[in-house]
Amino acid sequence: MSLPSLTLSDDQAAAFDAVTDMLRSAGIDLEDSLLMPPQGPEQSVMALIGKAGSGKTLLLAELYKALEAAGVGIVSGEFESRKKKDKRTLAILAPTNKAAFVLRMRGVPATTIHRIL
Repeated sequence: MSLPSLTLSDDQAAAFDAVTDMLRSAGIDLEDSLLMPPQGPEQSVMALIGKAGSGKTLLLAELYKALEAAGVGIVSGEFESRKKKDKRTLAILAPTNKAAFVLRMRGVPATTIHRIL
């Protein structure tokens, strides 16, 4: 039995494309699962916002799978400054522990903004 393929809504697809473009400028090509030298600023921040039920968790789960396939290290709640200076890392942050818990239940290693600060 195979699972049905995931279809993103128009808003989710636009958000996925925006995140993909930002990551590409940082040298992370999600389409080809490649890590390249950064072309833009060394550090950047992007927020994914939306109403309850708009698909943020689903979108972040798909982004996490693509990032993992590309070899990007995810900084967890047990924050380590950067595991290795030569490895690309990012953190998936939520404003509350409840939101981080929901993401973790979907397989996304999220933590709170407060814990990383």
